[in-house]
Amino acid sequence: MFFFFWRLDAYTLFDRTETETAEVARQMWISGDWITPVFNDIRYFDKPVLLYWLMGLGFQLFGIGEWAVRLPSALFATALILATWQFGRTQLGARVALFAATMLMANPFAFGLGRTGVTDMGLAFFIAAGLYCWYSSYASGQKQGYLLCAALLGGGVLIKGPIALLLPGLIVGIFLIYIGQLKAVVTTMPWVRGIGIIAAIALPWYVLVTQANGWIFLDKFFIHHNVDRFLNVIDNQPGPWYYYLLFTPAGFFPWIVFLFIALFRWGKWEWLSPRFWQSRSAVEQLPLFMGLWFVIVTIFLSTASTKLPHYIMPALPALAFLCAQAWEAESEHSSKSTRLGLSFVALALTVLGVGFLVTLGFINDPALPELRSRIEATGSPWILATACFLAALGNLLAAFRLQLQWAWGCSLGAFCVIFLTAINLLMPALETQVHGPLLDMASTFHKEVRPGDQPATLGVYAPSLNFYGQINHIPVYEKRSQIINQLAHPERLLLLTTESRLEKNQLDLSAFQPIHTSGIYRLYALPPGAVKASNKKENNR
Repeated sequence: MFFFFWRLDAYTLFDRTETETAEVARQMWISGDWITPVFNDIRYFDKPVLLYWLMGLGFQLFGIGEWAVRLPSALFATALILATWQFGRTQLGARVALFAATMLMANPFAFGLGRTGVTDMGLAFFIAAGLYCWYSSYASGQKQGYLLCAALLGGGVLIKGPIALLLPGLIVGIFLIYIGQLKAVVTTMPWVRGIGIIAAIALPWYVLVTQANGWIFLDKFFIHHNVDRFLNVIDNQPGPWYYYLLFTPAGFFPWIVFLFIALFRWGKWEWLSPRFWQSRSAVEQLPLFMGLWFVIVTIFLSTASTKLPHYIMPALPALAFLCAQAWEAESEHSSKSTRLGLSFVALALTVLGVGFLVTLGFINDPALPELRSRIEATGSPWILATACFLAALGNLLAAFRLQLQWAWGCSLGAFCVIFLTAINLLMPALETQVHGPLLDMASTFHKEVRPGDQPATLGVYAPSLNFYGQINHIPVYEKRSQIINQLAHPERLLLLTTESRLEKNQLDLSAFQPIHTSGIYRLYALPPGAVKASNKKENNR
């Protein structure tokens, strides 16, 4: 699990979600207002407040930087893996627990979110740990787990919102209905104390932020960022209904291969009937619980209009257990299906390795002319391809000897090499070319802005300018008229833009030399009335 912490600050924050989140936390830390989130001098109600508080604590301990921003996600990821191992060990044994924990760790969703300063890993932890506690109480008959579940879901509400209650409620409710135990179990749950715990953890901030901001908070947070995000496409993030059916198997490869084999091996699919599960013990019902967990979250997210690949993270702990049990069952009854599955894994790894080599030839972006040579100089494509080829060979040997543990070890080893290469070589090279010019501009902004100046951009939305430039307010203009209106004010305008944006808006700044240029970006220092003066000179020629 050191992957989540290893060189957390090896590359800068990603525009735009990570830098937005970090900048909100920075402005909270600077202003001392820990109730109302603010970004770019605008009240920012995309998410609740817990992650901002944790980042602010990190700023206090470690200073403002990538480490403090990403540390909460790394801690949540580590806690999720440990909780998965502990729950699996008590319910299914140490071997399945090890499989589940490593499968949940060794996939791009968990690895990426565990090293990125966003709320998704926190939500996944609170939902998964809460459901683990609930099921432990259901299986044992003790009530402590129900109360721990309530506390964890309260944390989920404080980091992401009502979805932290909605998804677990659907999972538990449908599971109990399926096994015919809804009334029997619900009546034994300590509802009053549980609701009290959730309210004590989450409600104070919601009350305080509503008192401070009134209807604007209720409208922006609950209606726009929850209801509208489900019903309508927000931030140009659409996707077809089968969106997660494509991304999830690809992201959870190769662990998911034997789950497909196990599903078909179970014959006539009698396990879909409620009667199949109703007479079984709690431990025997666990695959049903995990299956419903995964399916319900996937259906819910597939129904939503706004989609992103990493939204599936709350479903992955359940998928990890299903895959772990499938691998365990396959290792105990090795057969032709084992050889078939491992041969497919070997083939897919070979194709992936070839893909790493071939993709380099398609990198030809005129805006990033050195990107290909920078990546090639790191040797990353060959390292990644070699890791895949060796893992493919290991899986073929495992198929020949019917040794599923060999395949697990080879695939896990390939994952380690791939993501260590990404952290140490690929990401720094990409950062230099893709994000480097913006970071350079942020540094220049920080040095050039004087009291009374107005920094702004034309057609460039990059929260990293705020965070790395340590500037609270950078207006983002989209029209020429906005620039002219701003220049009617007495302050100097520091304008960051690109040549294409100037041409699109027919804004002539040829009379002014940029005070700094980096990549495609230009930074101009424009005195009051500069554009009018420039246009007048142009007309007199």
